This record gives sequence, structure tokens and C-alpha cells, in this order.
Amino acid sequence: MEKLLRCRDFGTDCDFEACGETAEEALTTAVDHARAVHGSKDISDKDRKRVRAAVQDAFCVSKGGYNPGGGGFL
Repeated sequence: MEKLLRCRDFGTDCDFEACGETAEEALTTAVDHARAVHGSKDISDKDRKRVRAAVQDAFCVSKGGYNPGGGGFL
């Protein structure tokens, strides 16, 4: 089963979803998105742990990043 992270789960008004075969793959996609779109610079170990804890099992439509609210694949 794939792993999913949703940007919205972290208090943002953002529909981005990061999906991967593993939690690490989804986390990498989510961090790349946070840097590129939200201007996040450094992701602390504490924040990585919080994000990793939010990983959910899912059946993803596609791997990588997707913004279902508009913009499609990122």
C-alpha cells in the first residue's frame, strides 16, 4: 500500500498531496513541495518527525505530488 501526506494536514490552505511507495518517498516529495511552494528553508528533525507521524496508508491515483484543488501534478 502506498503512503500519503497531505499539506492541508499541517494547517495550510493547500490541497497538495504527496504520495509514494514508501513513507520516505512521500516525505521527500512533501519536503520538496514545502520548499518550492511555501518557501520553507530548513526542515528541523522535530518537524520531520511530526510529518513522518502524519503519513497515512492510501491507494494513490498517481505517485509524486498532486494538487487536486487546482494545478494538477506538481
